[in-house]
Amino acid sequence: MDWINECDVDLSTVDNGLNEFRITNIENLEKIQRKYSILTEFYISLAAKSPDSLTSIFLTESSIPDELLGNVVTHFEDVKMVTENKNPVEIMLKNPKRDSITYIQNNNKNPIIRNLFYLETENPLDEWTPRKTYKIEESKIEKYENQEFDDLLTYLSPPTNQLFFMLPVYGWVMNDSLKDFFAIRYFTHKYKDVYLWVDANNNVANIQLTKKQ
Repeated sequence: MDWINECDVDLSTVDNGLNEFRITNIENLEKIQRKYSILTEFYISLAAKSPDSLTSIFLTESSIPDELLGNVVTHFEDVKMVTENKNPVEIMLKNPKRDSITYIQNNNKNPIIRNLFYLETENPLDEWTPRKTYKIEESKIEKYENQEFDDLLTYLSPPTNQLFFMLPVYGWVMNDSLKDFFAIRYFTHKYKDVYLWVDANNNVANIQLTKKQ
């Protein structure tokens, strides 16, 4: 496979100094109209694979955008906000609503989201095994554009103390067919560096994305 190279990855974080963090519930969500969009499809599909796990959205603005409230936050039972020095920096989501999952399952999927999460398949037990990391060579991957998914890129940002973030993926086996996946073809040309984390069973567990500066 000439489109990947095994490598080590720098996972170091940045020291942002001493800051005051606080976690609070997001109130009055019942007053917000629930909507559906590409944002809903992505975050419900992500969370539905492991409903009890935590899904985070890291914020780059000084408030929670209205489109996140209506299209994402209202679709979860357990929602909290993290503030840093009184400014919102993260939304924490757990337990996607059953009817929201059903809606996403019964409607057409964005091809990138379908690649990533395979919502119709069972989520196997995540037995941890050692990982190897492989960097994808951009020049070896055919570019794929998807304007609908572009609307998500604002929210696919790492926390303020690191330059990368991870996405879990499901149903990916490490072989040459992956280079034709819409998700691989899209992310490789949207991000500075893209890595695949592969376990001892040759399954891809995560895709790591480094933002372009």
